[in-house]
Amino acid sequence: MSAISLTASFSRPTGYAAAGDTIPFLQDDTYHLFQLSSPPDTLYHPPRVRCTWTRQRSQDLIQWKRDEMPVISPGQAKTDFDSDGSWTGSAVLGPDGHMHIFYTGYNLLENGKQVILHAKSTDRQGTQFTKPEAPICIESGSLEQYEATDFRDPYVFFHEPESQYWMLVATRLAKGPYWTRGCVALLTSKDLKAWTVASQPLHSPNNIFCPECPELFTLGNGKWYLLYSRFSAPHPGTLYMIADNPRGPFHLPRDCSGGVIDGRRWYAAKSCARAGDPSKRIAFGWVHDYVEADSKWLWGGSTTQPREYSARMDGTLQCSVLPEIEKRLQEAGTMFNDHSKQLILNGPGTTVAKAVSTPQCDFYLTFALPKAEANSFGLMLDYDDDMRGYRISFQHVASQYYSVTLVCDMPPFDDFWADLTSHSIPKLVDGPELVRHGAVRLDQPMTLIRSGDIIEFFVGGKVITYRLPQRSKTSAKMKNSVGLFVEDGEIEFNLLRCVPVRYL
Repeated sequence: MSAISLTASFSRPTGYAAAGDTIPFLQDDTYHLFQLSSPPDTLYHPPRVRCTWTRQRSQDLIQWKRDEMPVISPGQAKTDFDSDGSWTGSAVLGPDGHMHIFYTGYNLLENGKQVILHAKSTDRQGTQFTKPEAPICIESGSLEQYEATDFRDPYVFFHEPESQYWMLVATRLAKGPYWTRGCVALLTSKDLKAWTVASQPLHSPNNIFCPECPELFTLGNGKWYLLYSRFSAPHPGTLYMIADNPRGPFHLPRDCSGGVIDGRRWYAAKSCARAGDPSKRIAFGWVHDYVEADSKWLWGGSTTQPREYSARMDGTLQCSVLPEIEKRLQEAGTMFNDHSKQLILNGPGTTVAKAVSTPQCDFYLTFALPKAEANSFGLMLDYDDDMRGYRISFQHVASQYYSVTLVCDMPPFDDFWADLTSHSIPKLVDGPELVRHGAVRLDQPMTLIRSGDIIEFFVGGKVITYRLPQRSKTSAKMKNSVGLFVEDGEIEFNLLRCVPVRYL
């Protein structure tokens, strides 16, 4: 068995600086992954979000090379529009044949007002960008319908049906219920210089504070997909909506997951076209850092490996392990002598568990479930002798569909039970159900990826991503990193492959 090799510096600029929002762009068969990078050794606002734009490039989505210098840095003068952070935006090829970047400028002296800035390059590959002296020119339209404070994350692309550039902006209506007037504004331009604000928002769902990092694309199937991220319940994380027309109306898919692709900890995901295949997109997102001492999740963290979006026959989106990585896994072989390792767990009227042998390092584990006849079953992660640990739990809901839930290591008690048993367990913002997908099929192999304290679990076109707090890993009682469990029934697990990862 050999390990697959991945770029060590892909997920973070350095060990002391976090990676934030990703901005992928495909240009001449080269993938440019721009990332917001926090200043080293920062944790909280405002220093944490005084971001620069860094970049890494790849032609195979496996091996990446990071630029030595930042692409865009915050302004040095206190009056600069981006003096307190160069925030999310997008890259686009302009009418001059050169790469252009539109991004958000943040300045605390302006009470946190956000403006959209336009940086220009002298070539197609964006070798060097010249920063603007002023925000973009908005010549006409109904700008007054939006708040000035939240006006960010511009997503710019050339909309061929109308022969003009579109810009989607994450913003909020100036009037309406305070907590739910988040919307996506639409601006248009012929030349990337002068912009017109559409008379109505592109999307105004009346259920979100602000739809961060929006993007819009089609996969050539007659459908248009609007994606954005939400940081508040219900259904936090990156979600998608579908329409037959690029101007909407956009509707949530009836997928029992509220349109979310992953959980709230895979955030601000953005995608770009796949080279040579317009029916696919390559998606990137990041997982929050967690400070154990403060019990706080932070903005920014680690970028996960790229994933692939594609459309099912009914038009809904599915998210899969990157085929390039799947190929590397096949080339590496299996830890089971090229034969499936069958594990049968039988627990009538009780719960039984069994450890799974995994490498003492990062790994990709793939398994199938040819038989599942139980109340619930699934995986245990970082569990101890007391069976305390995280669980990915499957429960049958209808026909061939199952709910899949990541449950925290110890769900908190009500206060009176905690007083009675002398066990006070923190009430975390995520728990006890960390991620839930309401209805997925289990008829295809599933993959669990472990990278340090980050897990990514691909199942039925959905993903569960989470950073397991370090206290579970350092517990003196921690027994195994992966196990299987069955509650009242019988399950057959076929372990297909477990390949270690080596970072270069």
